[in-house]
Amino acid sequence: MSTEKSSLPATLTLSGHRQWSGLWFGVAAMGAASGAVMVLGGAWAGWFLVVIFAPSAVVLGMSLRPQSNELILDSSGYTIKSTFRSKTVPWSDVERIGTVEGVKHRKVALRFRPSVVASDPEAAAVASALGGYHRTLPLTYALEAEELADVMRSYGHIDGPQTSSTTSE
Repeated sequence: MSTEKSSLPATLTLSGHRQWSGLWFGVAAMGAASGAVMVLGGAWAGWFLVVIFAPSAVVLGMSLRPQSNELILDSSGYTIKSTFRSKTVPWSDVERIGTVEGVKHRKVALRFRPSVVASDPEAAAVASALGGYHRTLPLTYALEAEELADVMRSYGHIDGPQTSSTTSE
């Protein structure tokens, strides 16, 4: 993927999914269905399964939609959307974008400007644990971490690749 400024779309939306979401949705749906069958058969204990697994199946089913895990990049900043919330961060708050080694794979990491982290008492501890970065993205949105970091740096006009060998999580 080319990251030159002239080739960047005005807005780039990347979708991602968490591993095992489909499996957990299936487990929850089967648990709810099993409980419903038990209730219909006269076993009151089936209500326990329905009460526990039906809401889980609904939430997990919602998280399988493509729109529930998105990263939106534009000239003003980046937005991370999940099933129940959305957070936009302006590029002016970002000082550095790089990658760090996670438990299973590399992740995109962000270092914020001192004026942004001054109000966060835990920022220094997080930065020391993440090799100088304050936050990692939850997903890589079907790209390799370094490729996503390059695209984000292009949108934010932030210079150069910055990586760390620090293990996160």
